[in-house]
Amino acid sequence: MKFEQRCRLAVARDRLWDFLMNVPDMAGCVPGAERLAVKHDGTGEQYTGQLRVKVGPIGLRLQGVMTVQEKNRPAWRIVSQAEARDRRVGGGVFLTVCMTLDETETDATELRIVSEVRLMGKLGEFGQAVIRRKADRLVAEFARNVAARFES
Repeated sequence: MKFEQRCRLAVARDRLWDFLMNVPDMAGCVPGAERLAVKHDGTGEQYTGQLRVKVGPIGLRLQGVMTVQEKNRPAWRIVSQAEARDRRVGGGVFLTVCMTLDETETDATELRIVSEVRLMGKLGEFGQAVIRRKADRLVAEFARNVAARFES
């Protein structure tokens, strides 16, 4: 499944870029993200963590690894991959996320998030409409959390 979300933030592009590059701070704005830690194994910029999220009637506790694949400041583009599993439910998710920052004004940025998602196991039984609604809500809440960080 491929999803695209956009949100406008009242933050200058360079300030937003610096914030997104600080993964622990950025992860604090992701709804349900917990226990983020740097993974030290020489394979690049990787983080372990957990995401608690409810999809439909099912509460998930996805544990996994996120790897930053690309940081391209001249193109204002960030690409990361994540793989996580919920052992209780017997399913998992593999996703690639590309974030692009487009300056709309000197103090405003449009954040474009394109995600390619592959659901495995029982998570694959959810319909695309359910997953799309959840993704839209997560991005909207993430944007509100980021905006609140810059307002304070």
